[in-house]
Amino acid sequence: MLAFVLSGGGNRGALEVGALQVLFEHGIRPQMLVGTSAGAMNAAYIATNPTLEGAQELAELWLKLTKEDVYPGNYLTMAWRLMRGKDSLFPNENLRRFIEAHMPPGVQYFGDIKGVRLYITATNLNTCRLEVFGDDPSVPLVDALMASAAIPPYFPPWNYNGWQYVDGGVTANLAVDAALERGATEIYAIHVAGSEMRSSVRGLPSIASQSIAAMLSHQLQRELEEAAARPGVTIHYIKLEAFQDLFFWDFDHAAEMIEEGRRVMEEYMRSPKPLAAPRALPQWVIQPLWRVERWLDGLLVRNMG
Repeated sequence: MLAFVLSGGGNRGALEVGALQVLFEHGIRPQMLVGTSAGAMNAAYIATNPTLEGAQELAELWLKLTKEDVYPGNYLTMAWRLMRGKDSLFPNENLRRFIEAHMPPGVQYFGDIKGVRLYITATNLNTCRLEVFGDDPSVPLVDALMASAAIPPYFPPWNYNGWQYVDGGVTANLAVDAALERGATEIYAIHVAGSEMRSSVRGLPSIASQSIAAMLSHQLQRELEEAAARPGVTIHYIKLEAFQDLFFWDFDHAAEMIEEGRRVMEEYMRSPKPLAAPRALPQWVIQPLWRVERWLDGLLVRNMG
């Protein structure tokens, strides 16, 4: 089963649109779509029309998206919300209205999606675990999308079925495992990536943000290696790194991002290189490491005694 897995990326999610256009132009059509945050929005829209035409319509949607559709207000309203003890810097009503206004007629629940399987991830704030919407066809799409996009501190947690949810990217920004667990055997994993290297990280918010990014990057690398090592599984990993300095509420560069997404995917398609399984260490390396581990374990036990 062929799956597209789309990461979160905020206003840089337009990069994914260009990549999707190229996949459809090459005749590659998904049987499954898995999305997180902005990737969830893209996945849900494509699921209603998984064709090149659908990808072009999604591009038009990004081109008309504005700051007020997502982040209404300004610095004063942000400060006012903080002073009043609100749960977020922005309300989420505008985003909800935008999603509802652009859902195709007759599409309200996961069960209304035909011809392709759609899954959307979010983080359950109460259990601190990743949850995947889509297994239950009766779940409203708007609830899943709002849960997946509730990125703190910008948006408040989304309440659904007695639970609080935040952005799926908090626990897994590129949900490859969710696709594998549901039967995917070939995956195009499209990752809107952040910076993994900075010359200087200063200030508490930046330090916290970069620490979380490092943790998630390590987790993703491990998941990709484990996925590539599975028999009968092919992973195409496409990394979209451009526009990292774009301010989070700047939606004026969608056209350039779509073109950049196209460029990166076209380059990959000229010479596809699926991820290879990590090479196992030879025994002459493993045996000494095993002996050192046993020695350290024994030393720890003696010291505890």
